[in-house]
Amino acid sequence: MSQSITIKDIAQLLGLSKSTVSRALKDHPDISPETKRAVKEIAERLHYKPNHVAISLRHRKSRMIGLLVPNISYFFFPSVIEGIEEIVHQHGYQLMILQSNESYDREVNGIDTMLANNVEGILASVSRRTEDFSHFKNVIDRDIPIVFFDRVPEEIKADMVLVDDIRGTYDGVKHLLETGRKRIAICIGHPNLLISKNRLKGYKMALHEAGMEIKDEYIISGQSIDEVESATHQLLNQDTPPDGIFAISDLTMTGIMKSIYTNRLRIPEDIAVIGFCEEPFSTMYNPPLSAIQPMGFEIGKIATEVLFNRIQAEHSFMVTPEIHNITSRMVIRGST
Repeated sequence: MSQSITIKDIAQLLGLSKSTVSRALKDHPDISPETKRAVKEIAERLHYKPNHVAISLRHRKSRMIGLLVPNISYFFFPSVIEGIEEIVHQHGYQLMILQSNESYDREVNGIDTMLANNVEGILASVSRRTEDFSHFKNVIDRDIPIVFFDRVPEEIKADMVLVDDIRGTYDGVKHLLETGRKRIAICIGHPNLLISKNRLKGYKMALHEAGMEIKDEYIISGQSIDEVESATHQLLNQDTPPDGIFAISDLTMTGIMKSIYTNRLRIPEDIAVIGFCEEPFSTMYNPPLSAIQPMGFEIGKIATEVLFNRIQAEHSFMVTPEIHNITSRMVIRGST
């Protein structure tokens, strides 16, 4: 009987997740005393014993780190990878890089591939189409350290490394206001992503503080360059078009700039533009773009340092997950 009882069985009996049961058995500080007591009582009653063979296999050293990103064609993620590789190399590890291409199925398969290759830790930025995060919870259930960055899941307790999205957007919109812009729009990505929500919050904070009306028609979104270009075209052809626009990423800025050029608008005379943009992307336009630097290299370094701290900790599951916010930098150029 003892060999047949698993964490999954206990979880089903108590109506809990496998992750909660696993952490309760290990006295994790995030689990309430009542839940720990209930889990341990039923585990003892059913003579549960951990599978030490499976545990030893999970903790075998592969000296490999897994990295899962949505797409490496954007300027931001190559900057992140550069920061990650610097720290991985310092530790004498290898890096496995997989991309989801914004596909939930490919993201799940990527995690399965990493687990099959016995990675010691995972760095991940989630696909915009991901709504079920059970594949990441499975990683946590296996006591494999994972650190999320940039695009992070709201409902999972794990280490996360982010640029201060709210403050960065607030600073950018405030700069537009200080240059005399009165009708400021914003283009976000997928509205359900935390990064989109936070950057929209920063936009609204700046307008609210300045006593400006927040107009829904000035808030557009798009998940591809073509979608953003189309949405921006409609925005610019309103009866009262914006005189300033904030882009939350390189992708959205690309669509915005294509539409501005198509409509033969002058920058910054007719419309001022600023957004989260990596180098050298922001200097490729004429005039060069004012930018909130998304700190990709720094995010990569810090996320990897946090991951190695977890890998090297004797009981990493006992450490309370932390959110690391990096302050962005604003660079003023000709577009504002």
